[in-house]
Amino acid sequence: MNIEQYIQAGLQHFGIYSESLTNFIYALILIVIMVVIGSIVYIIAKKWLAKIVMKIAGHTATNWDDLMFDHRFFHRLGLCISPIVVMTVYKQSNWSEITFIAKTLNICISIFSMLMIFTVLDGINRIYESYPVSKNRPIKVFIQVIKIFLYCAVIIIIISILIEKSPMALLAGLGAVSAVLMLVFKDSILGFVAGIQLISNRMVNIGDWIVMPSSNADGDVIEINLTTVKVQNWDKTISTIPTYKLVSESFTNWRGMQESGGRRIKRSVNIDIYSVHYLTDEDIERLKQSSLLKNYIEGKLNELKTYNSNVENPLDKRRLTNIGTFREYMEAWLAANPSINLEMTHMVRQLQPTPTGIPLEIYCFSAEKQWVIYERVQADIFDHVFAILPLFKLKVFQYPTNMEWLEEGK
Repeated sequence: MNIEQYIQAGLQHFGIYSESLTNFIYALILIVIMVVIGSIVYIIAKKWLAKIVMKIAGHTATNWDDLMFDHRFFHRLGLCISPIVVMTVYKQSNWSEITFIAKTLNICISIFSMLMIFTVLDGINRIYESYPVSKNRPIKVFIQVIKIFLYCAVIIIIISILIEKSPMALLAGLGAVSAVLMLVFKDSILGFVAGIQLISNRMVNIGDWIVMPSSNADGDVIEINLTTVKVQNWDKTISTIPTYKLVSESFTNWRGMQESGGRRIKRSVNIDIYSVHYLTDEDIERLKQSSLLKNYIEGKLNELKTYNSNVENPLDKRRLTNIGTFREYMEAWLAANPSINLEMTHMVRQLQPTPTGIPLEIYCFSAEKQWVIYERVQADIFDHVFAILPLFKLKVFQYPTNMEWLEEGK
């Protein structure tokens, strides 16, 4: 006497027998049995099997097994095994006439298998990211493409199970809705193509400092995926940029600076034109006391003496100027500064005069590229410039202030 016969006898005993009620109760009992069997298998796989494997993984030298635990691989493995075991029991029993159970089990197997594959893919990506090459060649974009294909495949399989049609028949009908699919996955398709270009051409790597004003992005790239690139700005906010915008629009990548030997300092100070004059003999003797200027002044005086010996008119004679001597002094000072990379371009140049004075530009490269240290080096240079200018009787141009007017009134 099987379960169905027991149910029929019980319902007849209470005088409420009907075929539909019998089938309903029979199906309900089968569902409970299936759930109990699946739960037992899941608990065994998750608790006991996972603990055994965890102990084994703890004694291994590799870290891939630890990453699988972090991504709950065995949790999803238990979810996948449970419906497989229940399906095996179902096929060996005489319950196969209840088709919706088989459909439900097949759908569960498809979904849980997909989740388990996702876990494996995430683990592979994490393992790959532990290697330095991942910063130049990330694979997250390709992982996401595989996930999209798996999503689509599982959806097709589920629909084919529900309507009891072959998946190939559904694929044949996708041509009619291809235009709709192109619209739905437009960003994904554009992002995938752009992601391949970014990776193959090394336009952007994880850890690069990029600036993209159109997207208010100014910071380090922390993630590159199928449709977006995430940038952590210097104020710790996150800017999300569509991947295809990095191909179609312009942006600045500071990787070249980070990989070079220094970070550029390019800043000028405006000298008051009225403070520029020839050096007197007293000024020359005073400035010759500087070890940075002694050789220059002596060599320049000999050069000027030779030139001026052939010139009669005093107006045509060449003489040392305070701004030219200061320019040579700053070049010598930069060359003696250990914070400046002397293997890269370094100079002090005079730019075209402006209504606000003569711009005297310092162009060099700091040996330190870290932002805080770089700013400190740059500030030290111009602290010295502002402090040393009066010794050359030069003045920095600035707009008049009330304090200057008060001093003139005195």
